[in-house]
Amino acid sequence: MADAQSPEALLDALESEDVVAIDAETDEVSTTAAFEADREVYYDTYVTMADAEFHESVADVFGLDSATEAAERVAELDVSREEFATFLALRSAVDGDYTTVELTTMAQMATELGPETPVPDGVEHLGDDSYEAFVDAHDRCVVTVWKLFCDPCEAMKGELDEVLAAFPEGVPVGGIAGEQSPEFCRSVGVNAAPAVVLFEDGEPVERITGRTDPEPLAERVAEVYGV
Repeated sequence: MADAQSPEALLDALESEDVVAIDAETDEVSTTAAFEADREVYYDTYVTMADAEFHESVADVFGLDSATEAAERVAELDVSREEFATFLALRSAVDGDYTTVELTTMAQMATELGPETPVPDGVEHLGDDSYEAFVDAHDRCVVTVWKLFCDPCEAMKGELDEVLAAFPEGVPVGGIAGEQSPEFCRSVGVNAAPAVVLFEDGEPVERITGRTDPEPLAERVAEVYGV
């Protein structure tokens, strides 16, 4: 594998390992459903993990002397939890003999090629870098949490108009991708999706997790907000 570190060779390797598929007509590259099923397990474990545990895991996987050293390397290289989870999923999924550098590069490629955000278009898309401003800008607001490959999430999306109608008029609704927003999920104590977090005066006052039909959702929202 003398040239395996070239982007073209690594992409070929990802395709041969059934991590990505390339559309013969459009040349569009995307991750496969089989790989995403594997990656989902690692996402659930690592993406919302506390910093100390995350750095300990990085130290263990890469043979670093301490979690402190791992934290420094993570900051220096700007390693995201998504990339780390993808690295672990990739390492378990491939059969070829790849170096750590090759697997790391392949994981970065697979992360970029993964599915887009699970947040539906009917709500304002938020992330760890924007949710605080959204919450602080409103006396009351709602933040919904969605995840990829989540059947209950898809079921609620199918009733999105009715779900949005469950919230009082004038109360803005944002959406968070759970896998990509570990800071938000930790800050409000949510580790499942779908989830609905009701905010008042900048603080989460109610968390509703799991698929919830629009009618009981509206009743709970009315109880919390007194409307």
